[in-house]
Amino acid sequence: MVDMQNDFVRAGAPFEVPAARQTIAPQQRLLGAFRARALPVVFLKWVGVENDPYQRMQDKFTWAKGLVEDTKGCRPGHLRHYADINAVRDCCAVIDELAPNDDDIQLMKRGYGGFLGTELDALLQERSVDGVVVTGVMAECCVEDTARQAYQLHYPALVVTDGVATYDLKATQTMLDVVDKNFGWVAGSDTVVDWLDAFAV
Repeated sequence: MVDMQNDFVRAGAPFEVPAARQTIAPQQRLLGAFRARALPVVFLKWVGVENDPYQRMQDKFTWAKGLVEDTKGCRPGHLRHYADINAVRDCCAVIDELAPNDDDIQLMKRGYGGFLGTELDALLQERSVDGVVVTGVMAECCVEDTARQAYQLHYPALVVTDGVATYDLKATQTMLDVVDKNFGWVAGSDTVVDWLDAFAV
């Protein structure tokens, strides 16, 4: 699960992807299915840092404005109030609806994809994982890059069509088409759960 964090999902968040909230229920189904089958669950979290060098890109990438010091986008430990839940949360944490448990893996990342600069490859190898199912935000950015990196490291990747979102529905569909043609498979969450049952037989 890629970047399903408060600062990406919650209403009014600095990097808010409103459509991400529509992906919560499908991701909850997948999370339950994976846990019920004792399959590894990985939460990737994009992290902002003090005096973040990505701030320099804000004239090019509008999302980078959320990294300025008075906003502290995705800064671990920084607390923010979110209107849709009327509560204060750590802005870098995974949303309550998908809360990790003690058996889940949580990895911080500074780039888009989940493998570069993280322990993800080593952790998957330790668990004899030979393929990945990818959900989250942003579809054409961190999700796609994670699927591409998985392909390059020889992990077949399946991107969940109703489990990904970005600011633009067209960009999401384009990403799904690119993945399906070049880097892996795409399927809806219900189909993925059915496949998990079929593989378990």
